[in-house]
Amino acid sequence: MVPTRLSIITCNIWLTERWPARAPALERFLTLFTPDVLCLQELQRPTQEFLDRVLSGYARVHDPFSGWTNESNIYWNEAVLEEIGHGAEEVGHVEPERRMFWARLRLKSSQKAIFVATAHLTSPRHSDEIETGVSPRVRQLKRIAEELTRRVREGEPAFFMGDMNDAWHPQWILMQAGFVSCFAALGMQSPPTFQCYPTANAQPGEQTITEAIDLIVANKYARAIAASVPQCYAGDLALSDHWPVQAIYQLV
Repeated sequence: MVPTRLSIITCNIWLTERWPARAPALERFLTLFTPDVLCLQELQRPTQEFLDRVLSGYARVHDPFSGWTNESNIYWNEAVLEEIGHGAEEVGHVEPERRMFWARLRLKSSQKAIFVATAHLTSPRHSDEIETGVSPRVRQLKRIAEELTRRVREGEPAFFMGDMNDAWHPQWILMQAGFVSCFAALGMQSPPTFQCYPTANAQPGEQTITEAIDLIVANKYARAIAASVPQCYAGDLALSDHWPVQAIYQLV
């Protein structure tokens, strides 16, 4: 039997900053990479409507909670996967519509279920972290690890991904819950994902930031085969101020 492999992508698509000028780059990226599962952060209604048009043959979570439109959503290739269920769990965000968003999907070829979750952790710029030195992301990550432990079923391949706004704590905390990053699993260094210049509008003399803060992790029932941070442009514009992360997994 041919093993099942899935292409997984996470991307923070930067609200509606420089939109719709970035739309061709996002469309080009999705056309080139055609993920089986796509998790998004900083989604907004205009970008969701755009993705619904561009991603023909894909489904996503439909839910009355506004966070599925104004923060995150999960898209999947309908030829490969179908939804079993979904949810949005509070994990200590200060932002009112952010959650750990998840979906349980079924492989049409084998009826095997997978669990997919995404989150956007609080930025250091949007809390009193500079004054207190206390990161809200540590608390959020511990809650996420608890939710993953509680919700993922025995033997079920599970994936968590998103914008961590932190280069160190996520891998350490999630590893304690049995989730390893796609790059660590392959013995690779995590490439930077933030910020994309010149799309991110850095001005001369402005402090620039280069961080590996976007992440895909999986449990032991999904084996990483390849991982990358694709840099895709249309003209001189990137798809976001974050580069996406792509990983190919073989289900165990």
